[in-house]
Amino acid sequence: MKIAIAQINPIIGDFKHNFEKIKSFLDKAKDLSCDLAIFSELVITGYPPRDLLERKDFINANLDCFNRLVKSVHGIGAICGFVDKNSDDEGNPLYNSAALFEDGKILHKVNKRLLPTYDVYDERRYFEPGIECNA
Repeated sequence: MKIAIAQINPIIGDFKHNFEKIKSFLDKAKDLSCDLAIFSELVITGYPPRDLLERKDFINANLDCFNRLVKSVHGIGAICGFVDKNSDDEGNPLYNSAALFEDGKILHKVNKRLLPTYDVYDERRYFEPGIECNA
C-alpha cells in the first residue's frame, strides 16, 4: 500500500481554498499511484477554528465542503478531519471528527476522544469527546 501524507496549510474558514488544496493534493497522490492520502485534523475548517465553531453557517459550510469532497474523490482513499454535529441531546453539539472515504462513499468516521484544554487548545469548550475506541 502506498500512502501519501498531506501536510498542507489550510486557511481557517476559507472552505473554497481548502477544498481546492485538498482536491489538488488528492489528484497528485492519485497520479503518483498512492492508495491513500492522509490529511490533518480539521483540515476542512483550518485549525484552530475557535469561536467560529459557534456559528451555524460555519458548521454547515464545513459539512457542505466535506460532503462535496467525499463525492468528488474516486480512485484513491482519503482520511480527512472535519467538524461533525453531535445528534445526541446531551453534551457539546459538535465533534472533532475524521473520516475515511473512497469512491464517493464514507467508509468510517471516528470522533476525537482526548480533547486538549491547555494553552490555545480549548477543544473541550466546543467538542464532545468521542467514546468509540477501535484498537
